[in-house]
Amino acid sequence: MKQFTHAWLAFMAIKRLEHAVSSPGLSPELTTDDRGYADGLIKWFKNNRDGVIRGAWYPDSLIKDMATSHILKFEPYDAGTEKLKRLPETYLTYKHSKESPVRNRNFTVADKANNLPDRCESLTHSVIDHLKVRESEKKGSAVSPTNNQVALWLFMLSHYVADAHVPLHCDARKFSGGVDIHTEMEGEWDGEIRKYYQIDKSEKGNKRFLYDPDGYPLVKSGKRQEYESSYLKKADEELSGRKFSPLFGTANNNVWDFTKAICQHSYLLSHCFLPEDCTPTTVTLQNWKSLGGLSFDKLSTAILSDATDSIARIWFRAWRRYAKWEKGQT
Repeated sequence: MKQFTHAWLAFMAIKRLEHAVSSPGLSPELTTDDRGYADGLIKWFKNNRDGVIRGAWYPDSLIKDMATSHILKFEPYDAGTEKLKRLPETYLTYKHSKESPVRNRNFTVADKANNLPDRCESLTHSVIDHLKVRESEKKGSAVSPTNNQVALWLFMLSHYVADAHVPLHCDARKFSGGVDIHTEMEGEWDGEIRKYYQIDKSEKGNKRFLYDPDGYPLVKSGKRQEYESSYLKKADEELSGRKFSPLFGTANNNVWDFTKAICQHSYLLSHCFLPEDCTPTTVTLQNWKSLGGLSFDKLSTAILSDATDSIARIWFRAWRRYAKWEKGQT
């Protein structure tokens, strides 16, 4: 994904948490305690939101570990030993992937150097550790992280989580050469966000969204009617009708498990969108959006809504873990 898509997803994840219902005793909705943890994260994010466009882009603009840590690519393999993990059943990616032509085939990781789940797990621990050190050290301590530093780790974490939802980050087929469908796909999402949202680019090196009264990216006044039919709006509506849960899905015990499950289903989703007989020479700029049984509009709605949900779950779990430690709880 590109810069504004990553930043927009971070905002939508916080919006997801803010709109989650607190219903004690009615699993999987937020409990009263969880509502408190979520509210703390929401307040903290909004105090640091102006840096999200830059911070969430650092993995691409500065770290540049795209060849290994932004991907986990799979391929069909008769002797493959990978076991398909479960995603939350509310995820559109999970629902669409049931129709994948390679769902019942053995598969394997195509390159053992790919380590996207490890990167997400590591950054999650970094967020928690930085929050703990900041809380433990006196103000002004030379080793105490600042709020800006913690924000950067959170924003970077959201980048890697979002990348796990990109089908071509998880499909070993070569679609980055030739007409470069990979770049075209990500460019479409970023173009859609730039088309509909007001972005202030006046301050050199620190682009930021303009905000609506609730503190979220502001839709351009002249584009509001058109926005109603965009897949950005459809992703928002999908989440509005989906119950929020902090769980990672059956048998996913941590961020590593969850991220790997996302990558596996993104691989399946890629084969729904780009059939097996597609090659870099048969896919063109004119036909790439309509080659499979899944339209680009539906694909985008699934990816953007599920990526938002995943970022919200991982951020919330990390923040809750720190907050419980702060209270002296396990």
